[in-house]
Amino acid sequence: MIKIFVTGDNHFGKKYDRYPEIRDRLVDNRFVCFEKMVEKAEQEGCDIFAVTGDLFDNCSSIRKSDVERVVRILAGFAGRVLVLPGNHDYYTGEEKVWKDFDDALRTCDNNIIRLDRFEPYPIEIAEETVVIYPAFCRSKHSRENNLGWIKKMSVPKSGQINVGMAHGAIEGVTPDMQKEYFLMTEPELQAIPMDVWLVGHTHIPYPGGLSEDEEIGGYRIFNAGTHAQTDLHNNTRGYGFIISVDKQGDKAQVSAKKYQSGTIFFYDIAVRVSSAEGDSLEALLQEKLDPLEAESVVRLTVTGSAVSEEYSRRRELYKKYCDRFLSWELQDDELHEEITLDRVREEFAESSFAAKLMEALQGDQTELQMAYELLQECSRE
Repeated sequence: MIKIFVTGDNHFGKKYDRYPEIRDRLVDNRFVCFEKMVEKAEQEGCDIFAVTGDLFDNCSSIRKSDVERVVRILAGFAGRVLVLPGNHDYYTGEEKVWKDFDDALRTCDNNIIRLDRFEPYPIEIAEETVVIYPAFCRSKHSRENNLGWIKKMSVPKSGQINVGMAHGAIEGVTPDMQKEYFLMTEPELQAIPMDVWLVGHTHIPYPGGLSEDEEIGGYRIFNAGTHAQTDLHNNTRGYGFIISVDKQGDKAQVSAKKYQSGTIFFYDIAVRVSSAEGDSLEALLQEKLDPLEAESVVRLTVTGSAVSEEYSRRRELYKKYCDRFLSWELQDDELHEEITLDRVREEFAESSFAAKLMEALQGDQTELQMAYELLQECSRE
C-alpha cells in the first residue's frame, strides 16, 4: 500500500494587491499553510507529496526568493515530491520560474521530481512499483487536453500502481465555457487504466464528500483544490487530500480523506433589512457576522431599509461587528432610512400630491421608498 498527499493550485506569487494593508500577511499565510501540509504528510506516513499544477501563479514574475522558499518547504518532505506544471506555470524549458526552481534544487538535498516529459515515471516505494503518467501543461490555454500520449500507451494493469496526474478543467466540475483549459471528462479519465487520477486546476475540492475523520472509498478521480482560499470568489476553506492505494493483482482499493490546510477565509456577506417586517439592522449584522472567524477578509453588502435610529448609527454598527476582522469592505448604497408618515409630513405639505401619494403607499415600504427617491430627485431638478 502507498499513501499520497495531494495538493495543487497553490499559486505562489499571488500579489493580493486588492488588500494592501494585509497583503504581506496573506502572501505569507500561503507559505505557512503549505508547510503545515508537508508536516501533515509526514505525520500521516505518506510516501508521495504530489502537486497537481499551478504551484506558481505565473511563469515570469515570481520572486526568486519565493521560489527558493517553496523548494525549501518541499525538500523538507522525506518521501518523493512530484511537481506537475499547470497552465499558470506551464513548462517548455524556457520559463524563468522553472530556471529559478532548478537553481534552488541545486542548493539543497531533495527528492523533488518535476514531471515535464510525456512519458512514464517509475518510482520504487518499499516493495511497490509506482508509475506516474503526467499530463502537464506546455501553455496557458489549449482546446485539447494532454491525455493523448497516455491513451496510446499499453499500461500494465498488474505488477505496478498506476497514478495519472493531469492539469485541466473537468467537464461538469470546472466552468470552462470556451473549452480552452485542457478540458477532460470523467468517462475519458475512467477509460484510461489508472488506479487513481490526481487532477489540478479546479480550486474547489472534488469530490466534495470526503471526511476529515476517516478515509472514504469509491472514488478514483481527485482534485484537492487550492490549499488556502484565494479570494472572495473562491468558495473553499483550503484543503489537501490524503489518498491510500492498496493494490493486489490488477485490483486497486482506493480510499481518501481531506485535511483542512487553510486558516484565513474570505466571506462575501449580504444583509437585506426590511423595516416594514420589523427587521433590526444590528440583529442581522450580529447573526451574519458573529459566527465568522476573526482571521477573515469580509465584503459586506447591506441593502433595504432600516429604522431611523439604526440608520443614523449604521457606521458605528458596521465597525462594532467588522473591526475584529483582518480586513473588511462595505457596500451599502442601497440601504435607505425607513420612510415614515411623520417624516413625509415634515418634508412635504400635507395637502400636496407628494404627501398624498406617499401616504397611500404606507403599506408597501418598497414602493414608498421608490416614490420618495423619485420625488427627491424631481425636487433637485
